[in-house]
Amino acid sequence: MCWLEWGRLYEAYHTTAFNPSKVSGEVRKLYGDSYIKNRKGIFEYILGGSLDTKLLEVRIFDEATKKAVYTKQTTEAEKKGISNCPHCALGHDANKSKIWKLADMDADHVAAWSKGGATDMANCEMLCKTHNRAKGNR
Repeated sequence: MCWLEWGRLYEAYHTTAFNPSKVSGEVRKLYGDSYIKNRKGIFEYILGGSLDTKLLEVRIFDEATKKAVYTKQTTEAEKKGISNCPHCALGHDANKSKIWKLADMDADHVAAWSKGGATDMANCEMLCKTHNRAKGNR
């Protein structure tokens, strides 16, 4: 914990009362979460009211989000007779109307995570694996 900016954290949060056992429990829970890529941000995330997920660098969509977005996209695509991959639906090949299985798709950030896009349902779309891997950081 020597890598934390304790002085800055103190200045920002010293007027707020915290329950030490609750904070400790939340820290333990978050340290055990494999989706969190920046453990350094856990304390500031908790002290700040658990609002700024950018501090944790969580960039993987959970399974429930993937399934919900997949179901919504697939239902809409089937009604329109187009592919449930938005990029395939724009094309002119055999995949233009292909309905992909969930296992053949990847969850993608509509607004790139590296450019401030949130990892939440509103910023998630399902793309076929080919298009998701070709998309990159755009």
